[in-house]
Amino acid sequence: MNQRSKAIAAAAAGLLGVLALAAYPAAASASGGTLVVYSAGPAGLANQLVAAFEQRTGIQVQLFQSTTGKVLGRLQAEKSNPHADVVMLADWSAGDALQQEGMLQPFHPTNGQRAIWKGAQGMYYAYSASALGITYNTNLVKDPPQTWLAALNPQWDGKIVMPDPAQSGSAVDFVGGYLQTQVLGMYYFKDLGKYGAVVQGANAEALNQVITGAKDMVLAGVDYMAYADIAKGEPLGIVYPKEGTVVNPRPVMILKSAHNLANARLFEDFVLSDAGQAIVAKNYLLPGAQGYPADPRRVPLSGIHAWTVNWADLAQHKASYITSIDSALQ
Repeated sequence: MNQRSKAIAAAAAGLLGVLALAAYPAAASASGGTLVVYSAGPAGLANQLVAAFEQRTGIQVQLFQSTTGKVLGRLQAEKSNPHADVVMLADWSAGDALQQEGMLQPFHPTNGQRAIWKGAQGMYYAYSASALGITYNTNLVKDPPQTWLAALNPQWDGKIVMPDPAQSGSAVDFVGGYLQTQVLGMYYFKDLGKYGAVVQGANAEALNQVITGAKDMVLAGVDYMAYADIAKGEPLGIVYPKEGTVVNPRPVMILKSAHNLANARLFEDFVLSDAGQAIVAKNYLLPGAQGYPADPRRVPLSGIHAWTVNWADLAQHKASYITSIDSALQ
């Protein structure tokens, strides 16, 4: 894409955002009060969603941000004295796990019929999604692998990093999705280990090794981080392998123990509105609502071959996946 095309794409994205924000009525509710939201990154997205919601409603939001694992840990620690009203996670299977624990309450938001991904019984909805790919350093890699299998090649010996499934919910979802859909199964990860691939850090830490040139590519990294860094001028490219990949919906849900239920419902409605989806797209994530376009500088959902993942089964076997990958790649 030349500089003029990039400028046009950026202007179009900005215009979409302005129009969407204008479409969400400022008077959706001026009820005031408070709301407690626990969110798994990206931090910029959560901050922007909260700021826009506060501006439109007068509701003051207390926001706790961390990784999906740490958010879940905090919820468990607070079970006897829960604080959160709304939870936003980066892992669809984690929503299923919270539902199975009986921690969620159903809600059918006004914009819920637009949601591309919905949990059972209206317990949670995807407000966004990320896809996993092969992100590579364009200064070091001129002919990147177009398939997961092509990464099994002596030329990449010692040059591949994968986010650690023990630290990254998306990485463990990739492992689960691969094992569910691809015939090589765990042998694929064992072969990666033979070629010196390592698991190291969460998504940001793994991607940083590619940006700095310490590694040539990150396997199964979240795409929105790559797009954000590309927009900053980093030498990165991304491939969605031909065999398919995991598209991970990111759920928003209301806890059964919510103290500020009316405000929680307003917030869930907001993130699925055009105004909320404009902020999602601005952060290079895939929108969770039908009819709202992804940022034109990224590949849309229609351009990604998504595996059909059994999320309930994946959630049940996460611990064993983490142990197995640690053994295969260490």
